[in-house]
Amino acid sequence: MKAGLKVIKYRFVAFAASGLFIIAGIVAFIVNGGFNTGIDFGSGYSEKLQISPVGLYVSYDGPESATLNVSGGNLVLQLRSSNGLESHAFPSASYPFVSDLASGLESYGVDVELVDGSLETFRLVSGFGFPMTLGPEAEHINFATASRDVTISDIRDTLSDVKGLSVQVVGDTTDGIFQIKLPVEEGMTQADAEAIVSSRLKTAYGEDDIVVMQSDFVGPKFSSQLLMSSIKAILIALALILVYITIRFRLAYAISSIIALVHDVFAMLSLIAIFRLEVSTTTIAAVLTIIGYSLNNTIVIFDRVRETVHLNKGRDVDSMIEESVDRSLTRTLITSLTTLFAIVPLAFFASGDIKLFAINLTWGILVGAYSSNYIAPALLHYFHKLSPIDVEKEKKEEEYSLVD
Repeated sequence: MKAGLKVIKYRFVAFAASGLFIIAGIVAFIVNGGFNTGIDFGSGYSEKLQISPVGLYVSYDGPESATLNVSGGNLVLQLRSSNGLESHAFPSASYPFVSDLASGLESYGVDVELVDGSLETFRLVSGFGFPMTLGPEAEHINFATASRDVTISDIRDTLSDVKGLSVQVVGDTTDGIFQIKLPVEEGMTQADAEAIVSSRLKTAYGEDDIVVMQSDFVGPKFSSQLLMSSIKAILIALALILVYITIRFRLAYAISSIIALVHDVFAMLSLIAIFRLEVSTTTIAAVLTIIGYSLNNTIVIFDRVRETVHLNKGRDVDSMIEESVDRSLTRTLITSLTTLFAIVPLAFFASGDIKLFAINLTWGILVGAYSSNYIAPALLHYFHKLSPIDVEKEKKEEEYSLVD
């Protein structure tokens, strides 16, 4: 007996596996009280900050214009005068400790007040303070420590009186980097939300030890409009796909494809709900990408089904559906694996929105390949039972489409 996926034979197994996973996602959604929405859809203020000690204070009152910047994780001093620009880099390999860095800066006329010379320079923290324009007023430079005493519990206790606030650790727990999200009310500005967080943290840990690395704010009105626009985009995409496949093939193919695509969307949302991944505009971009990717696989298989039906009039349609899936399998695997080779490294090594997009896309590619080869063909089997495929009619429609 010829080996193959046997999509018709194992259709109940595929339906059961998909159903159980989606049900698990629904349960996770209910238990967790909804999705972990980003500020794009949930509205609010988001701030990523690092709690790190000050290594030194710097100032400059020379004739040149002095700027401190960070390049490749190393501090760079730029002195601009009428004679041009001078750049002086202080790599951590040559200046391993803050005391060494202080001596290097002083050699170029920068006034330095050393706070903790034992801190390692490769742990330089670059936040909103860089590029830093130096002047007579002292500016502080922070360095992370190998072990930080401040924990996520400490941050939550400090901000315990703020309603609806959530705190997460970013990266290694020893780095002391936290992501803080705060819901906002109508009329609240970004400055108001920022003041709520910063005033409490600065009181608890010192004003100069708080380094803001990223700050985002989305108002309630804008987030609701963005959510509705995203839903409309997905629905319009599905509607246009339904029209296209109906014209290109027949209604049974179109409905099978749309159900399979809706399955892909729910499978992705289930993964997001189970693992509490953030739902943002990046998620919508991943969903729309997967809709197009999965649809392409499905159309290739359905086109092969139609071709096989035309060439084998009188054969059992189920056997021809399975044969068509098997003949398209190599192409599906090559396409999926090639894409995964490019996406999976981003899911492991990237960060932020790119990492989230890569995780969603990786899962979407796997689910899309699965639904194209099992769910969509099995659904076509049922629609054929309801409305048998007319081989002669389909052959004429194919010839007409080829002429066009």
